[in-house]
Amino acid sequence: MEHSDKRRLLLISYLFPPAGGVAVQRALSLAKYLPRSNYQVTVLSASNPSTPVVDRNLESQIPPGVGVERVFTPEIPFQTRQKLWAVLQRLARGFGAARDGEPAGDGATKPSGRLTGLVQQVFCPDPEVVWKPFALRAARKIVRRDNIGTVLVTAPPFSAFLTGVALKRLFPHLRLVSDFRDSWLNFYLSQFEFLRNDSVRRRSIAMERMVVEHSDLVVTVTPSIVEELRGRYGHLDPARFATVVNGYDPEMFASFRPRPHGTGKIVVSYLGTLYPASSARYYLRALESLPAGIAARFETRFFGRVTGQEKTILDQHQASTIRVFGFQPQAEAFRKMEETDFVLITMTDAASLTGKILEYVAMNKPVLAFSPIPGEVSRILGETGAGWCAPVDEVDAGRRMLLRAVDLMDGRQPALTPDRMAIQQYDRIHLAALYAQLMDGIPAQAAVRDNKQFGGSCPGE
Repeated sequence: MEHSDKRRLLLISYLFPPAGGVAVQRALSLAKYLPRSNYQVTVLSASNPSTPVVDRNLESQIPPGVGVERVFTPEIPFQTRQKLWAVLQRLARGFGAARDGEPAGDGATKPSGRLTGLVQQVFCPDPEVVWKPFALRAARKIVRRDNIGTVLVTAPPFSAFLTGVALKRLFPHLRLVSDFRDSWLNFYLSQFEFLRNDSVRRRSIAMERMVVEHSDLVVTVTPSIVEELRGRYGHLDPARFATVVNGYDPEMFASFRPRPHGTGKIVVSYLGTLYPASSARYYLRALESLPAGIAARFETRFFGRVTGQEKTILDQHQASTIRVFGFQPQAEAFRKMEETDFVLITMTDAASLTGKILEYVAMNKPVLAFSPIPGEVSRILGETGAGWCAPVDEVDAGRRMLLRAVDLMDGRQPALTPDRMAIQQYDRIHLAALYAQLMDGIPAQAAVRDNKQFGGSCPGE
């Protein structure tokens, strides 16, 4: 193995097409465009992942030269897992029903009871950890067979990182790249009900440290997460941490053609899952604060999954028209977005940058954002000039933004003039090339990390 080729890359992503939704887009774009930088890519993913959505059309985007190996995971289907977790919580708490895999809503309480606590500790750091032994066995074979020199693991689920660490210990020559699509400790653990457990947090803190210290390069999707990690691991070289943001695929927008919807309404469209961190409540509160005649002019369309609590929020809204379409394959969702006047985004976490905002700006549709100022969403909008942002907790600011949108539709507000050059830097072809440059900068003889075992039991560890 001492003659491994650093440009032979194993990309480990629990989710990969035909799994759908935003969680697969980063792995898909890397598999699609890293070969243009002379990386030979093999993907390792779960053959039967616990996922709520499937988009088989995405498989057509996988280049012929990219090998994809799918490995069994002993998980139960997503919907079944949700129901079982809800039953466990009702038994433990005697009331309520949170859903596994969905973020906890406002006022959610931490699950209690021995049974739920035991389940959380067994499936640590997340339920997908049961895939690790199966993934590791397959990954070992791929590394040996294909002369792999670089392993790139993208997460969440963050348990996927454990496979990368195990490979680094087995093959110290490997260059290990850990790709954080979210903040593990500051965002993920606080948002998802199943993970809101003191023991899970303590062990996740130790696991994250183990992952970072074994990695030769740590990549995140926002500068905020990079600064968070650099601050937490100040004993490490800051150059080990880098940012490659999510982006948009220019090929998906080559035929994007805005067209009239003919409804006579002001159509606002939201693409993606609705859950508390991306709740529609802030937008709807702003709508409800408008004079009745103005609010009634709006029609809002939601394309994507709507989690339990968010369904109630939508059902209770009376001020304007709401249309819920459910999950749509990417190509179909983009086609329907051609008929909107504005695109909507909500993100309550200042450090998070949901991937769809960069697809929004590529659509050349004005963005209405509800997110902290300053924050990653407001930064992107300020940089590109693609829309406006109002703080999530300021109803008056949201109302003023919607009135501004009405003025734009009525010709009293100048049309937005986005900075096309600023937008083009988020082209995924460019971003994959940047990713390749970062990996090329890893020393040829990657440093061997401390191989002591992780202190604390965890399945497969």
